[in-house]
Amino acid sequence: MEDTKELELKDVDLFAEYLEFQMLPTIVASAAQAAGLPAPGKLGKAEWTSKQFKLEVQYPGEIETIQFIRSNGKTCTIGGEKVPPFYSFLGVGKQNPHPPLITYDVFDMGDKMMLPKPIKNEYKDVLGNPAEWAKFAVDKFGAECITFHSLGIDPGTLDWPVSKSKELFEDVLQAVDVPVIIGCSGNKEKDVEMFKELAAMSEDDVLMLSAADKATWEEVIPLAVKYDHNCLLWTSLDLNNQIKMNKDAIELGLPRNRIVMDPTCATLGYGMEYSFSIYQRMRMAGLLGEEDLAYPISGGTTNAWGAREAWMSEKKTPSDWGAREYRGPIWEILNALSLSLVGLDLAMMFHPISAKHMKDITTQFFAEMPETLEDMGYYNWVSGQMKR
Repeated sequence: MEDTKELELKDVDLFAEYLEFQMLPTIVASAAQAAGLPAPGKLGKAEWTSKQFKLEVQYPGEIETIQFIRSNGKTCTIGGEKVPPFYSFLGVGKQNPHPPLITYDVFDMGDKMMLPKPIKNEYKDVLGNPAEWAKFAVDKFGAECITFHSLGIDPGTLDWPVSKSKELFEDVLQAVDVPVIIGCSGNKEKDVEMFKELAAMSEDDVLMLSAADKATWEEVIPLAVKYDHNCLLWTSLDLNNQIKMNKDAIELGLPRNRIVMDPTCATLGYGMEYSFSIYQRMRMAGLLGEEDLAYPISGGTTNAWGAREAWMSEKKTPSDWGAREYRGPIWEILNALSLSLVGLDLAMMFHPISAKHMKDITTQFFAEMPETLEDMGYYNWVSGQMKR
């Protein structure tokens, strides 16, 4: 083909691992002349112009700011983002105002639940007393927020009357001065009844009803409106359903600064990619101006303990899985951390060590970037010591 001036191929698929086109000097010269450029070799001496690169990223939207407020003055705040998570490198004035909030799970029937051993070891002395459990989490582990789960009212568990939840919830409110999220059992009829009682008795605070879903939203959202509580709107990994529920909540009178979304937190390795994608799409849509998705996002990262890799005994697992006392907390940390990278504002967590490390890591990510590399600490992997 060396003497061929032109070759035209039709309806040909070309498969190649490496393809190289050689432009002959005469072709280059002809193309340059046609474009009005100097011929090769007549460009003269090259001169470089110094130009500083500046990253200009525009996010016209802003995530709603949500507060949890106790009547004693203790508050927690989430939301308010103007840029994607941990974009500290954009400089002063373009950073997000609040790091992710960690809330510690407390159950009303902890001593009657089949809990993983690492969890029992941490809370063994207080599992039978939700108020003491909550106080223990605040005093020993520095919990800034508590989630009180009323599982015992479910007919499928202990079928307690709602008055029992009311009594235990009152004890929790008296035991701690931090905001308390009102969790439910999963039984729709009993949950609505429970929300009515607990929302009314805590009307002096701004807490959160967790959660309203497609079966209960028409009854739960009005309770949040009536008693001025935040409301968690739960959907199942569906962006359109989340948008619809957010709009429905607005139509029922729930203010924008009382809405928290929960698109479902799948367990790491068991569908995490679905949650990761949905969280990311929601947050980016909100930042790009989609007002129907411009709300903080919550995640039940406690779900990490639903994976057998987190809780299964060493006797039944391969030796390379490692010790269960480390596996579970690490699994939960990675679950929460993965979602925090794409917009998680509120992480509901179980193991106190997981919660502590999640807070420490995100606090480091949230810190302002140093101006020079000399100001940045680095880890010396040889000596195992932090250098400054």
